Amino acid sequence: LMIEYLVALDARVLEALYALRDPGIVQIFIWITELGSTVTIGGIALALGLLLLVRKQFSYFVGICITVAGTILAVSFLKEIIARARPDVAYQAYLESGFSFPSGHAAFSLALYGFLAVLAWRSLPSGPTRAVLTALAIAIIALVGFSRLYLGVHYASDIFWGYVVGGILLWIGISVAQRFERM
Repeated sequence: LMIEYLVALDARVLEALYALRDPGIVQIFIWITELGSTVTIGGIALALGLLLLVRKQFSYFVGICITVAGTILAVSFLKEIIARARPDVAYQAYLESGFSFPSGHAAFSLALYGFLAVLAWRSLPSGPTRAVLTALAIAIIALVGFSRLYLGVHYASDIFWGYVVGGILLWIGISVAQRFERM
């Protein structure tokens, strides 16, 4: 019964967003969705990792490695095990290959931008800069997830569980970083 409800909810969200789709907005969301792509996430994570090494912030370096690499591995594993097909190509604003569940873009964006938000929160003094950077990270995470729905390449449950996977790995990465800090 619960599965049937979730499948119906996924279908309703997909159909509603498809009915509202606008070609101009599609282009904006294609750009936004790239903020969660493997290439973008990998590039930013690599640059951040190198910066953390140069600054001798080894605990955060270990944390970002665990968070991002762990999320990529977990998503890849789950996609292959669950093997959920993507929404029908008729709904897709552009053709996306591979399995649908969980959303890698959602998981990767929560993992990386969430880690950046935690870093900003911990290393910047209380004030508008810290608040704005944290809000920006949260906005990017939300927009990347929504972009996947708007573009018709994922179901709502894919996004939700992508966030769960990214959130768990973010928590593990931050926890390990905190342990390393105390050593």
